[in-house]
Amino acid sequence: MHLLLIAYYLSILTFYLGVLIYALPIPLTGLKKWGPKLITDAFFIAILTLSLNTIVNVAEYLRALAGGSWEAFLLQIKSVIAFRTVIVFLFSIFSNIFSKFLPGINRLITLITNPILTSLYSNMLLYSIATVVYRGIWLLSSLGIFLMAIPFRIARNAGAFIFSFALVFYIALPLYPSFYRILLYSPSTPLETPIIYGSIINEFGQPISDGYIGIEIKDSYIGPVPLYSSNYIFFTTNSKMLSSPTTIYFDVVGHQFYTNISNINLHDVCFQNIDREFYLDLCRIDIQVKGLIMYSNGIALHILPKVSNVSLAIFTGEYIKLTIDSQFDSELFISIVDAYSIIEVTIDNATSASMDGFTSYQWYWYDLMGSTYIINIPQGSHIIEIKMRLNDRLFVEPSEAYSYATIQQMFSVDNAFFADMLNEIARIAYIDLIASLMFLSLLTSISWGLSRLIGASGKIRVLL
Repeated sequence: MHLLLIAYYLSILTFYLGVLIYALPIPLTGLKKWGPKLITDAFFIAILTLSLNTIVNVAEYLRALAGGSWEAFLLQIKSVIAFRTVIVFLFSIFSNIFSKFLPGINRLITLITNPILTSLYSNMLLYSIATVVYRGIWLLSSLGIFLMAIPFRIARNAGAFIFSFALVFYIALPLYPSFYRILLYSPSTPLETPIIYGSIINEFGQPISDGYIGIEIKDSYIGPVPLYSSNYIFFTTNSKMLSSPTTIYFDVVGHQFYTNISNINLHDVCFQNIDREFYLDLCRIDIQVKGLIMYSNGIALHILPKVSNVSLAIFTGEYIKLTIDSQFDSELFISIVDAYSIIEVTIDNATSASMDGFTSYQWYWYDLMGSTYIINIPQGSHIIEIKMRLNDRLFVEPSEAYSYATIQQMFSVDNAFFADMLNEIARIAYIDLIASLMFLSLLTSISWGLSRLIGASGKIRVLL
């Protein structure tokens, strides 16, 4: 508002300067021609200043009439940016995981992520400009009028462009989604096999960043698939994985822990509410491991039935400390490979130096052996401490040969899927880049033309 007030005062100053030049008794043609220009400019700036609220309201009406919505547009751009960021993050995880088993996979990942990064940067540029225009429409238009109001047209062209830029972009920028859909449309068939990704959490909502996953499809079992973070990604190149009921296990320390994915058709889950507009199908399914508290390096804590709360304070290969709150009796399971031995267990300051009093059983975990000890936890709140010793000469996790065989099994498919996926990713990413730059260039050209009309056209002076 201060800029508008200053612009209004400058228009009054311009008017008096024009009258003064008119009244000068000096017959200088170069000076005298400024008289009518200054007076006309003064009236024009005064009208713009006093009618700016009406101009912005008309721009708002035109935008709504054309079907543009700033809220929907900003939400879509933010969603696309977040989506692209997640994809780049997941592919980086994928690269770290499979680079150990598939030499040269990093080149393939680079081919995928480069166009996605290009798309991400173009959308961030579009979002930055949109935020400036949406939040600063009054500031930009007021600044433009202020620059136009400076006498003798010193900054008239710059002011006219800023004013035109603000109006044109405010009206037309929310129409970008419709423009994008026109370029995105393709008669080609979208990918029918989604890329499944998500997070892995325990039953208490805490992330699990270590361990192995097993996938059971009909009578076949794929596993162990190693985890290197709390996020996973699957390329469902195996058609049976979509068309058949699938069960996903958390496969550690001789146990196959059930998850929320048990005898479920993943095709129905992924395609039930999926947005097919963008052709590249990505399906998020978060995996929750039933009963598990934590797993790391051949040690797993799990509890049955589910208790009210578990607070894990310390979890290392030598010492574990946790607090359990339960409204009923429960059982705490401590599963360890033979590389570990339990020295003592303390429950509420009561220490047991021998494990003979606890129920236990043994198991095989691929090429390792281990034991599970069961501790009865009564109702209430209890603090449990477990001290262990590690034998460095023994392994704590199965040989990588099992993981290597699993990776080969998962990727024993036709390369056509990967070719189609790369083509679709590249097409969408480059359309993102082309669409944003083309639309911004188009709006900038319109703004420049409007600024020429406002800033230096004799037609407006004739109308006034």
